Amino acid sequence: MSRNKILTSLIIGLCLLLLFRFFVKKGDGAAPTGSDEAPAQAAYQRPGLPLDYAIGEVDPRFGITRERLSALAEEARKIWEEGAGRELLRYNEEASFKVNLVFDWRQEKLIAAKEAKAGLDENGRSFDMLQGDYNRKSSTLENSRNALDESARGYQDRLSQYNARVARWNEGGERAETERSYLQSRKAELETEQADLGKKRTELNQQGEELNKLADQLNELAKKHNLEVENFNGAFVQSRDFEKGVFDGSAINIYEFEKEEDLKLTLIHEFGHALGMGHTENPASIMHRKLAVQDLNNIRLSAEDLAQLREKLKE
Repeated sequence: MSRNKILTSLIIGLCLLLLFRFFVKKGDGAAPTGSDEAPAQAAYQRPGLPLDYAIGEVDPRFGITRERLSALAEEARKIWEEGAGRELLRYNEEASFKVNLVFDWRQEKLIAAKEAKAGLDENGRSFDMLQGDYNRKSSTLENSRNALDESARGYQDRLSQYNARVARWNEGGERAETERSYLQSRKAELETEQADLGKKRTELNQQGEELNKLADQLNELAKKHNLEVENFNGAFVQSRDFEKGVFDGSAINIYEFEKEEDLKLTLIHEFGHALGMGHTENPASIMHRKLAVQDLNNIRLSAEDLAQLREKLKE
C-alpha cells in the first residue's frame, strides 16, 4: 500500500473515531455546548417551619412604606397561623426570603384605569360619583320594596279576616248592628290601605326606572373611557389568572394593587405558596388561581384552604 493511501486511511479512521465518541457522549444525556435550553426547575421544597421572611425592595411609586408593608405581611401570615393553630411564618430582617413590591406595566395599567375611571360625564360627575349614587339608590329601593312587600302581606291577612267575617254575615250569623257598623268601617279602611299600597308601588316602579337610567349612564361612561364595569364593584380586583403577585421559590414579588385590602389578599395567597400550597378549585378560596369573589373586607380561609393547609403540615 502506498504511503499516501496509508495516511488517507489513518485520517478517515481518526475522523470516524471522533464522530463515534461525539454521538456516544450525546446519547449519554450531556447537552451540547451552547445549548439555550434552560435546565428543568427543581420542585419547590418548603424549608422548615417557621419560615423566615424579610421585607425587600419597596418601589416608592406604590405609595406605601416598608413599615406599612411589614404590618400588612404580619396580618397576612396570621390568617394562615390562625388556621393552623401554630406559628408558620416569622419576620427576620436577615432572612434571604424577601417580600418585594416591584413596579412595572401592571401597576401602570391599573393607575391608568383608575384615572380613566375618574373621567367626568357631561354633568360633571365622575364614574365613582355615579356609581356611589347608584349604589345608594339601589339599596334604598331594595329596602323600600321589602317594606312594601311586608305591608302587602299584612294587608292580605287583614283582608282575609274581613272577608271571613263578611261570609259569616252573609250566612246569617252575627247579624248584630255593631257587626254591620264594623264591617262598613273596616271595608273603608281596607280600600284606603289598598290605594296607598298601589300608590307606593307606582312610586317604587318610577324609582326603578330612574335607577335603570342611572345604570345606562354608568355603562355609557364606562364605554366612553374604555372601562370594564365589572372591575369596579367596590375594589379594583380583576377576575383573571393570579399575576398580581408571584412566588418564585425564593421571594414574593408583588406587581399591582389598588387598596391595602387588595395587597393583603395577595400577600396571603403568595404566603400560601411559600408554605407549599397549590391552587384550589373553589373560586372563593384564598388559594384559587383567580381573584373574583373573595371578600376583601372579611378575608378568611375556605374549607379547601384549611384542608390543604392541614395536609401540608403533615409533611
